[in-house]
Amino acid sequence: MNFSQGINLIYGKNGVGKTSILEAIHTLSISKSFRTGSRDSLQKTDTETMSIIGEISGNKDIRIAYRKNAKQKKIKINGREIKRLSELIGLFPSIILSPEDIDIVAGGNSARLTYINKILSITNKEYLETLTGYNKILKQRNRCLVNNKPYDEIVVWDVQMIPKAKKIWEFRRVFFEQFNEQFNSLWKTITPNQQGRLQYRLPETNIKNNYLKNLELRIEKDKQSGQTSVGPHKDKINFYFGKIDIKNQASQGEKKLFLVVLKAAEANYIYSITKKKPVLLLDDLFAKLDKTRGEKILQLINNNYQTFITTTDKSAELYFKNIGNINLIKLENKSELCSVA
Repeated sequence: MNFSQGINLIYGKNGVGKTSILEAIHTLSISKSFRTGSRDSLQKTDTETMSIIGEISGNKDIRIAYRKNAKQKKIKINGREIKRLSELIGLFPSIILSPEDIDIVAGGNSARLTYINKILSITNKEYLETLTGYNKILKQRNRCLVNNKPYDEIVVWDVQMIPKAKKIWEFRRVFFEQFNEQFNSLWKTITPNQQGRLQYRLPETNIKNNYLKNLELRIEKDKQSGQTSVGPHKDKINFYFGKIDIKNQASQGEKKLFLVVLKAAEANYIYSITKKKPVLLLDDLFAKLDKTRGEKILQLINNNYQTFITTTDKSAELYFKNIGNINLIKLENKSELCSVA
């Protein structure tokens, strides 16, 4: 399939494969689908193999091939098989907005941390390596806690974990300073009469030399739970719509609006850091949005990035002022996707 460099509006009934196109593009970007559950949902039934091939035009043309056979997968970039996933991450950035992403604003803190970690990993290889190392050490420490190991065995992991934790906190501090500028600018564009904001409080007590002491003081409680209770994996991120915490009090439309601005800010941030324009993948964009909010949202993305929007309603064309510039793709059934590769 060939796509426009601007906006591609993909429409059709449920079950015809609209989201599969977005999944394929996202898989070429970070090697996995954005949907929860098994990657097997992308495969045809009654087969253990799948193949996705994408050609990305730019300053340097890139060809990415993803192939999976049974439990093994291979990723090739311009014909060369890569050995580490970090070689792919950030090469062809994509940003997904799907119904499942509502957890970022409506769910628990874990979903927000995962979201921030993804952005930082795409834009900062050192952050990705540091976070990967931190998580490996954290896993070992938690294993010691579960097995009720003595403190002198646990502190070995603490000493290794601390410098990585401090590095992560510093990266996050700088990130939120920059990201908030992007978010605030976009928010004022579409909702000047209401305030939306992100809040991240740097855990100063952990960054100072007493971080090791904090780990030691909580050792018995941590053994009971089998989990390390302090560190970057426990950082708190809050989102506010006006004065209310968006998680508990905002309407579905307000949450969707906040999420879209968040994703638009993510696109601008990634471009400002990497100088690579990410592809926007907006699954079922207009659900839970009235026409006024839908039109405001399109102001943020219209022709700035290559964009893929899926919808079940062809009347979504009415949201666009320059419909002649939109690449309309109508899907009748899944068989139309068989020739993607």
